Amino acid sequence: MEHTEIRPVSTEESRSAQDFDVTPSESAFFRQLEKSLKMYAANMTAPKPLETLHDNFRRLNRLFVSFEHPWLAHCGILQKACAWYLAYGKPDKEEARLLLDTLNGFTASACQLSECNKLSSRMQTFFRTQEKELKQLFDYEAATVRKHKEREERMAAEGKGYCMSIGKGEIYGVTYSQMKELYRIMGSFIERERSPFQCRINEYGEYDVSISKHVGLYADRDEFYVSYSLDNIDADFDWMSAGQLQRIADGISAFLRVYGENGERKVCWDMADHPETSQSGIAFSIREDSRLPTFRAVPWISKRICQEEGGETEIEYYIDVNEIHSEELTFKEFVAVYRKLGEFLNNQPL
Repeated sequence: MEHTEIRPVSTEESRSAQDFDVTPSESAFFRQLEKSLKMYAANMTAPKPLETLHDNFRRLNRLFVSFEHPWLAHCGILQKACAWYLAYGKPDKEEARLLLDTLNGFTASACQLSECNKLSSRMQTFFRTQEKELKQLFDYEAATVRKHKEREERMAAEGKGYCMSIGKGEIYGVTYSQMKELYRIMGSFIERERSPFQCRINEYGEYDVSISKHVGLYADRDEFYVSYSLDNIDADFDWMSAGQLQRIADGISAFLRVYGENGERKVCWDMADHPETSQSGIAFSIREDSRLPTFRAVPWISKRICQEEGGETEIEYYIDVNEIHSEELTFKEFVAVYRKLGEFLNNQPL
């Protein structure tokens, strides 16, 4: 209780023990309690206010633990000493009476404190919660400092970071070397679109395809259930009718005939069809940005061709850096981003 204004009552206070209806033996109890609680005193000279507040909450929590269980505050030491002396010290009657009065005072004080057990328990819960929340705040602060230090170390190692705004989306945490690499592979992608079937491709492995037919008959029905399944390591289509299976087969055949690597080879895009003076309709900008990505990964370009039965064919392009995806782009928008990225790189000092 050191360094605080509120302290347990003792006979040494400016006000007498009689003002509090406390007997001398009970005052001895509280003096011992105060002495025991000094080990939980808060450091009022701590340089950080929140740490001082945390120490206060911890001290007050221990204080109410002692109020709820006063025998835990080392006061039992005096009780045991008195009991031992009565049993083995052979004191005279007057001295024994005084010792018994002291023990009675200890017991009465402990009982009085225990009467406020419910209040003490609630106060313990309150201060324990405050202490826990401050501890979480300290942990968060320490984690923030650690992450900031790690970010500064990564920035020092990787160089300046940038954010590319593409349409309504953005890809941040991009280094200058990554943008150069992105520009290179975008150029390679555009070259393939001009003559898509003259580039070396990475063939996927071929896996066995399984086609199965299921025929079922329920005991309470007079009709058969017939369905088909098509699956391999990459796909699984179950419970299709023969007509649905045939439509899938026809759709795959028609799609590969137009867009497959071994198909009619008629689908291509030429950058010359989109001069620099044409409006792309896509907003693109690059600015410095201190945010770091969750992952550091090489740039990736992808193209998706989607054809739904009875609908139009959609052809979209995507840019991915550090596993952050751009929004879908048309080929015209893709070319516009490529050109603007090239302008940025060419204008940078060596």
